[in-house]
Amino acid sequence: MTTLNTLLSDPAIPSPDIKKDLSTVSAVAASGDAFWLAVSVDQSPLSPKELQDLPHDDTSTYEDSMPPTMLRPSRVQKIDVSRVLVLYNPHSGAQKGEALAEQARQFFDIHMMEVEYQSYSPSQHASQATFIALEHKGHGEEICSTVDVTQYDVICCLGGDGTFHECVNGYMNRSDDARFKVPLAVLPGGTGNSFSLELSNSTDMDLALRHIMRGLIAPIDISEVAFPTDGTKTYCFNSLHWGLASKVNVTAEKLRWMGKAVRYTTAALVELFNGDKTLARVVYTDAENKQHKVEDEYSVCIANMICTAAKGMKLAPDAKLNDGLIDVILIRSANTIDLAKVFAKFYDGTHKDLDFVDYIQCKEFSIVPFNRDQSLIDESKEDPKVAEEVLDIDGELKGITPFHLKVLQQALYVII
Repeated sequence: MTTLNTLLSDPAIPSPDIKKDLSTVSAVAASGDAFWLAVSVDQSPLSPKELQDLPHDDTSTYEDSMPPTMLRPSRVQKIDVSRVLVLYNPHSGAQKGEALAEQARQFFDIHMMEVEYQSYSPSQHASQATFIALEHKGHGEEICSTVDVTQYDVICCLGGDGTFHECVNGYMNRSDDARFKVPLAVLPGGTGNSFSLELSNSTDMDLALRHIMRGLIAPIDISEVAFPTDGTKTYCFNSLHWGLASKVNVTAEKLRWMGKAVRYTTAALVELFNGDKTLARVVYTDAENKQHKVEDEYSVCIANMICTAAKGMKLAPDAKLNDGLIDVILIRSANTIDLAKVFAKFYDGTHKDLDFVDYIQCKEFSIVPFNRDQSLIDESKEDPKVAEEVLDIDGELKGITPFHLKVLQQALYVII
């Protein structure tokens, strides 16, 4: 990763204008052409206000390469990529993982990298392009939590959002600062590939591979989700669903015999017509650090770190990848027609304007649902019994209510 000392010692780059206590280097002139470069010295996250105050050149090559849903200017950096670790899920994307891994192998081979397939060992020797097949659920998390990152320039995650979820959790659970030193990269190999769409508006494997070799990186936000019932926690890079949104996945799991496409459609129709609502208390801290508490009946909660979802739906049209906020959509109606109207409007993001939809941007929030047949909560009385309901986190059925989510701003670097 480019450092301040590297820039200052490079004879090809003139002395930069150092501002903000050496936290950024800006307006560096090279061969008469100005480009903008933000370089972290202390790796501490910047607030949205600090990010807005950074110098910015609209003609910057780096800034122009950023995803449209990333707050500008950002801490974009360029790294040299000559050693990569590719963790691939051979069963992802309708069993296409092996074929996609072979496509990546051929790409790196063309770029003069020594390619080697290995079984994982924390002390293994790294080739220029090392491929490891993920053998079981949680394997990606195990590897990313123990791998010697000093041997690689990029850790590539080939699979769907579930594969990237594992790798993110492995990185976030490390005791060192690997997540600031060696970026993660997404190689789209799943069914939805929503994060790839967010970063490049594409699920093309060749484009993702070229972006890795280009070496532009930027930090993104990650959410920490804590479960007070058992004291555990997990990390979320994409989305958290509760209510009807998670019940669809639960029902779909029971219909695996129907095939993926049919079972999800069937599960959605079943839950749509069930029309369940749950009494819940929602507590959140907004962008101005003001705390709010709302008690109502909800059918759906969708909390998104990213703007888009599968098939281009704009679930959180105002979301940014690095603004320190999560966008929460709370739906108060369980009427089948109302819910159908919401889902139809997901594609252009206008669902947030419906009068039975609450759209909240916040730094942290919690949901405590209560068992059925309860009236709204009265502060002067004992709370009704808490209901434990399954959550969908990054497409995985993981964790139960109640939960508390907190956004960790600019928590790790990714290839953009």
